[in-house]
Amino acid sequence: MNSRNVVVRAVMTVGSLLAPCATLAVAQEREEPPEVEAAFEGVRAVTLEEALELARTNAPTLERSASALQIARYDELSAWGSFLPSASLSYGYSNSSSARLDPTSQGFSTTNYSARVTGSLDLLDWQRMSGLKEARRGVDASSAQYRQTRYQTAEAVKVAYYNAVASRELVRVEAERVQRQRDQLSFVDQQLQLGRATRSDVLRSQVDLNNALVALLNAENAQRASTYGLAEAVGLREPLAPEPSAELEVDAIMPDRERIVGQALAEAPGLTTARAQAEATEAAVTSAKSAYLPTLSLSGGWAWSNSDFPPENRSWSLSLSGNLPLFNGFGREAQLYSAQARRDQARADERATELSLRSDLDSALGTIEAAVASIDLAEQTVELSAEDLRVSRERYRLGLATILDLQSAQITLREAEVDLIQRRFDYRLGIARLEAILGRELPS
Repeated sequence: MNSRNVVVRAVMTVGSLLAPCATLAVAQEREEPPEVEAAFEGVRAVTLEEALELARTNAPTLERSASALQIARYDELSAWGSFLPSASLSYGYSNSSSARLDPTSQGFSTTNYSARVTGSLDLLDWQRMSGLKEARRGVDASSAQYRQTRYQTAEAVKVAYYNAVASRELVRVEAERVQRQRDQLSFVDQQLQLGRATRSDVLRSQVDLNNALVALLNAENAQRASTYGLAEAVGLREPLAPEPSAELEVDAIMPDRERIVGQALAEAPGLTTARAQAEATEAAVTSAKSAYLPTLSLSGGWAWSNSDFPPENRSWSLSLSGNLPLFNGFGREAQLYSAQARRDQARADERATELSLRSDLDSALGTIEAAVASIDLAEQTVELSAEDLRVSRERYRLGLATILDLQSAQITLREAEVDLIQRRFDYRLGIARLEAILGRELPS
């Protein structure tokens, strides 16, 4: 689900303020509904830094990426090991009920002891060099992928954290709306007693209060759901809530587009991963070509064997062998063509990653710029809407405005408050997205 839609889910599910609800209004006209419990009550509160630290330890995606990096490092170690000689020790002992002729001692024996040490060293094997290069590029790709996953996890945690903060702000907005509707109902009721309002005005105000209470219930449900969304982002089972002092702060950072694009093209984890994977496929092509070249290996051994212990019969061996493949049923050709096709695919993926990176950068920067440009206007709109509501109440008291004017002012103020929360959330969302793309924190 889009993050923007998640933030305002608590208030967008409410019906229109003018929806007919006459039956419910009559039943609740003189009855004060109970207050709804705060959704964060009894839930562990954490700071953003604490949530990020929990994610580094518990996030499943980060654990998988770390394991992949370890595997790549072990593959590199194995590639280095191919340059070293191999050695083995074999030994044996046998005993039988019937004697057998021992060719060494020219006698009969029921026991036999043997031991052998052998070793070998590949003197000429072109695939080792290309295999080592491929393993190194695999480590580079896995390292970049781990870095990318780390910042993507941090982005998910920040989005979930600020979503929880925004949900709490929406609850506050809806609670203030409920209080304003109660004040309006009391005010309109007083005007009715003074003969300045109609019974219909009182009923409309009661309907507005009922709708505001429903919106508050929905906002609290969304707030409760945000605690589990934050827990999922950090990899825990129990719900988490942002600390009470957490806010959708705005630093008004306006990143330089050219500098950000240059940094992203040079060091963005996603693009670095694609480049390393493409270079690894280049090494695989070189490795496939080396199948046409000859190989040379050296091997030797030392053996002991006798029917007595310790064995006295000793022998040694030393051999030098080579191999030049001539034809293997087009197996080499198939391997080479496959490696070249994978290389072409990797290069195409690298280019596609760069194009996607540019698009993502433009989207994140556009979100930040739009939020910075509109936050001040949204704050002014909230102040103007609050003043408009005050003026409308006074005009209604003087008989110069109708109940519809009051309702319109209430709607305008509520929408302005929700829009301000959304724009602050958009700013934090854009910053988190940009940091995830770049693979580093932006300066405050």
